[in-house]
Order: sequence, then structure tokens, then C-alpha cells
Amino acid sequence: MFRINWSNLPPDPDGMSLADVKKAYKQLWSQLEEAKRQKRAIASVSKANRKDLLASRSEAKAAKGQLVTLSKKQKAKDEANKAGYWSGAAAITVTIFYEAFKVVGFPGGRAWAEFWGHEAVYGVIVWCVTMTLGWAYRATHSGS
Repeated sequence: MFRINWSNLPPDPDGMSLADVKKAYKQLWSQLEEAKRQKRAIASVSKANRKDLLASRSEAKAAKGQLVTLSKKQKAKDEANKAGYWSGAAAITVTIFYEAFKVVGFPGGRAWAEFWGHEAVYGVIVWCVTMTLGWAYRATHSGS
């Protein structure tokens, strides 16, 4: 008679006594019951996860409906407005300095007044002040 490896039962019960077959049947039955118990546990966890998934999907759908999406045209318009605001602020700042220079005197004296009053010099100064204000804005507003 051969020895039975109970942790790895043979596929064919030939050569097994009736007592061995009963023992193998009981062992397999207990394994089947354990597998069923595990299946029920996995199914209940999966069901709970499915409910969470459906809840998350519905929340995401609701949030997406509330989210305002900007088109490329709207985004470009907003960026143009922002650029205009900063450029305008720079022009106003430079104009205020020019008015102060008229009272106090231009750098280099009155002889340089014509140079400082030229539109090209004024444009360069406005551009420099715009860049400085833009840099300051970006430094103070993260995400811009």
C-alpha cells in the first residue's frame, strides 16, 4: 500500500481505502467551506468598495458640472486684460515720476529734459517698470 500525501491529494482515488477517501472528502469539504467563506468576505469588501466608487464618481460628476472651464479665447482675453493692467500701472508710475522730475528736476539737470521726454526713452522706461511690476506680482502670487 502506498502512502498518501494529505497536503497534495492524488487526482485518482484508486488504491485508497474507504477510510482514506472519507478522510480526503472531509479535508476537501473543509477547504471548500473555507473558500466559500473567503469568497463571501471578498464579495462584501468588493460591494463596499463599489459603493465608494459610485459615490466618488457622482461627486466628481457634480464637481465637474460646477467647475467653470475657460475656453482658450476666454483665457487669452483674461491674460490680455492682466497684461493691460500691469502695463497701465507701469505707465502711470512712470508718468508720476516724470511729473515729480518736472518739479524737482530731471536726472542730469534741465539740459537732459529733452532726452528724458523723448517717446523712445519713455517707452523703454515704461517697459522696464512693467517688467519689474510683473516680476514683483509673480513673486508675491504663486501659481501665476
